[in-house]
Amino acid sequence: MPRAARQVLEGVPHHIVLRGNNRRRLFSYPRDYLFFIGLMSAQLVRSDVCTHALCLMPNHVHLLASPFKKDAFGRFVKRVAQRYAQVRNKRYGTTGKLFEQRYYSKPMKSEAHLAVATAYIDLNPVRANIVDDGNDYEWSTHRIHSGLPCFTPGLTKLWSPTDWYLRLGHEPAARAGAYRDWISECRERDDWDEIRRDPISPKGGAPTRPNRSRAAG
Repeated sequence: MPRAARQVLEGVPHHIVLRGNNRRRLFSYPRDYLFFIGLMSAQLVRSDVCTHALCLMPNHVHLLASPFKKDAFGRFVKRVAQRYAQVRNKRYGTTGKLFEQRYYSKPMKSEAHLAVATAYIDLNPVRANIVDDGNDYEWSTHRIHSGLPCFTPGLTKLWSPTDWYLRLGHEPAARAGAYRDWISECRERDDWDEIRRDPISPKGGAPTRPNRSRAAG
């Protein structure tokens, strides 16, 4: 039976997950994470994609990203994953498929869905018991959203804030404070069923499409 076609909505944020094949480890050392971030940065504009949230876990990757063309994700994932797999296999003397054949992708249908997905991505290392505080994990956008200095080379360059995040406050400090409150609420509630479906939004409406010029800058 043929696989169902992905639903890709141009200009709408999507939650994307790339997993290691058979739970294979993707990142072993800091240089692996940094190389992946560098590949992403090089391919964003070329592939017509902007990234709003990111978390690199040892054996999988979470992204919140928007495509500006329907085939943008396919190009972006192929270029990044294929090149990364080639370099990693050569670097560590391994062979075989590194990533699962088909990546997960789901469009955000409301602002509420987007808000929950952003928190889910930033809190992934906490839920996996890698760190107690998401701000202590250097391979995610948690510190950026929280208004703290980001010391991971290239990570801030990848980040394009969603309009949902920008509406959390009139100034960066206010947005960061509101996001920290949201993260605390999500962590306390720890109910992520909404990630797989579209939760009811208190305000209604679909996420605002990102500004392409802001994303490219």
